[in-house]
Amino acid sequence: MSKPREMSLQEEADAATDEEANAETPPGSPGGKQPSPAEQAASKAAYEARVNRAKQNVGKLDLKNLALEAELPKGDHQLTHREDNLVHTPRAADEKTVLTVRGAPKHKGRLLMQIGPEVLGSGKVFCAWQPGGQRLAVASWHDGKTEVHCFTRSGQAVASYELCDSKPLWTGWDCNGEVVAVRTEAAGIFLWEVGLVSNPSPPLHLAPAHTSKATFCKWSKLCPQLAIGTSDGKVILYNRLDAVLQLHERKGTLREEVTCGDWLFDNRLALASGQRVKISQPIAETKAKWESFSKFKLSGLGSKIPKHIQESGAPAALAFTLGYPPFVAVTLGGKYLLVFDSTRKAEDIGLTFPPDYGYICAFEWLPGNMLLVALSNGYIVTVDFAALLRMQQGGKLPPKVAAMATNRLFNEYITSMDTTPDQKIVCCGDAVIKIVRNSGVDLEVFAEIPLDRKPVIGECLHSVSWDSEGSAFACASTDGYVYVYA
Repeated sequence: MSKPREMSLQEEADAATDEEANAETPPGSPGGKQPSPAEQAASKAAYEARVNRAKQNVGKLDLKNLALEAELPKGDHQLTHREDNLVHTPRAADEKTVLTVRGAPKHKGRLLMQIGPEVLGSGKVFCAWQPGGQRLAVASWHDGKTEVHCFTRSGQAVASYELCDSKPLWTGWDCNGEVVAVRTEAAGIFLWEVGLVSNPSPPLHLAPAHTSKATFCKWSKLCPQLAIGTSDGKVILYNRLDAVLQLHERKGTLREEVTCGDWLFDNRLALASGQRVKISQPIAETKAKWESFSKFKLSGLGSKIPKHIQESGAPAALAFTLGYPPFVAVTLGGKYLLVFDSTRKAEDIGLTFPPDYGYICAFEWLPGNMLLVALSNGYIVTVDFAALLRMQQGGKLPPKVAAMATNRLFNEYITSMDTTPDQKIVCCGDAVIKIVRNSGVDLEVFAEIPLDRKPVIGECLHSVSWDSEGSAFACASTDGYVYVYA
């Protein structure tokens, strides 16, 4: 098993120096050179091109109501956490009954592959589908080393590499399906250009002096750009088209550790750090630079807000809605989810959940501003957020409304869920994978796929994801297993 190449210290120094050289006042900002009419026209054309490509390439996005001239408000904004904006989600109608298939299953799972500890080791496994679904990348912890593997859809091994002696934390493909990124606990980030070749080159260790502090990373939806946030609040952009890694210390420094983030359809980047969420200018496909555009302050919870919410801490997860204008959902402390309108035209809404249902372990936006929230003790809450907005705009938001429903899907636990463009929902928990569909806020189980697993204290299924076509899904465990079904 070959070992990765490593980016030299000279290349790291160059990346940092490039940022210092580019850290001038950007055109159009106070005190900066105003763009010419030609530059403004070119900027708008580039923006429209990004949006058009988003319509073609990003299946889940709903952009039919997009107004190209609409802009997010610039500057600082204080989010509200008032008692009259707080909504308590309902308890399940039947606490004891687990939602299951009614009648004959409407989907029968077919096992494509199952890979176990003999290949992956007995640690936590992370996997990601290549866009197009032809290959699956897997990062695993095997005999004290992180390894990255590539398998075909049928389970045939393409290649494997040993990366480092630090545990894996995340893996993902760029939007073109050419590069796999692996983030580790302390050794930084690795990039593997595997694509569809049969004999890929060894992975690249991406500037370990900088990326060893990474606490967040995510690929852009539109172009091969990797956003990296660090424990000391720095923003790093890796742009594959330019083959450049840029460390943004002046324009992009955040005050505290970057804990989560998301890319918007027009290539804006949102990052959460401490009690702030920053949204950038649209990031260009080449010569990319991070420049903050809007800043949202999460602190300032009122005295009537429950204490466990006031002490909720930094955001743990963040995601934009699939339509426009974009709403942002942020989880705080595992028990509270705040949704705010990034255009500031609608009031903020906070969602709380029954404390005995566990913590927020996952959430997903569906088209039409429908929100699914998974709670760790086996429940899924469905929220018609569009209906909540209409009630709010009507004058008063009741603390409990009919635009929500809660269902129990698992006896013991749920850890992960994912959705397809046609709104199929896959979720995992106990030793079962379930495929679910929603009708409004009601859920129906289409299929149950029991796995050949024995309950072990401390081990569980921890993630599940559809391929880009929604025709197969992969489920990974904490004890060295990957299960792939169609």
